[in-house]
Amino acid sequence: MNLSKETFLGLLEGKNPSTLELGPIQLAHLYINSAFLVTVTGFLKDQLWLKRQDERDISYCDFMTPLFSNDLLRISFLKDFLIASGETNLKKVAKDSKVIEENVLKQILSACEVSQKEFVIESLKEMSLYFLAEEKAQEGRLQSLGHKGPDLYRTFDNLDDLFNLNYQLDRDMVFDSTIKERLYAGAGVGVQSGYSTILLAMENMQLKQGGKVIDLGSGYGRVGLVCSLLRPDVDFIGYEFVPHRVEISNIATKAFGLEENLSFQVQDLSLASFKIPEADVYYLYDPFTKETYHYVLGQIVEYSKDKEITIITKGNARGWLMDIAEENSWPRPVIIDEGNLCVFKTRE
Repeated sequence: MNLSKETFLGLLEGKNPSTLELGPIQLAHLYINSAFLVTVTGFLKDQLWLKRQDERDISYCDFMTPLFSNDLLRISFLKDFLIASGETNLKKVAKDSKVIEENVLKQILSACEVSQKEFVIESLKEMSLYFLAEEKAQEGRLQSLGHKGPDLYRTFDNLDDLFNLNYQLDRDMVFDSTIKERLYAGAGVGVQSGYSTILLAMENMQLKQGGKVIDLGSGYGRVGLVCSLLRPDVDFIGYEFVPHRVEISNIATKAFGLEENLSFQVQDLSLASFKIPEADVYYLYDPFTKETYHYVLGQIVEYSKDKEITIITKGNARGWLMDIAEENSWPRPVIIDEGNLCVFKTRE
């Protein structure tokens, strides 16, 4: 068992080991494990209740044991502790895990920028493994049957603290009713693509060194920040209509030293005077009105006539791109993130 796992188990058991001896990489693993366990405890309580509707006499141990071969595989080092703790202590385990998560973030926020960057990069790499396993668990499963296993979509959102993403500015935003674009005023974190969405999208981008990604409707910049931290060899531009979101995105970019390959710009993409630059990948997380979609997608289709392009999208654009893909004989798209995202490629 590595040091971060030993520390986590010790903290849960009340042995009070110190996290101060952990470096940013180990702290990242401690953060991921503690945040995951917070989500898992809620999942376990719900699943145990459901299981007992069919098997009233099933014991907590018999219920828990098989889960460590699938849903709880990544925290199998906690098997003995979680079973010994018993079902009556799940609420306490969740509370203790939350405290550990918060303390880790507090500690890394007081560290130097280099350590913070190492922490975030390692956290994202570890998160990607969790999300890929979660995605694999849903393969071949009808959406009507619901999600299989713990739902991790919001599990690691507190990583935003490292980027200093201030969503309060959205809640205080004065909405101009004359503007037709979909600004998602007051949406806060809801403006952002989830970390699972971003990391799964990156797995399907097949980016080459020196490639270029454009985010059309970049919000607070999560997609670009994640992409540039994991792939500093790729150029990334984010366009966003709301100025304060762009300002916060660029502050985070500078704080992590990503300015060479990452930038965010205020832009109304519906303007006829603005032409979208050519890129290898376009990311559209449902940001536009129907009129702007047609204008934007028309430009991308023109670029696709001369080069292979990947378009990652959700929401209304998915339907419109399905029609465009058929008209232009593009390959069938790949659907990921439980239907949240469609990955279109203009060529095989």
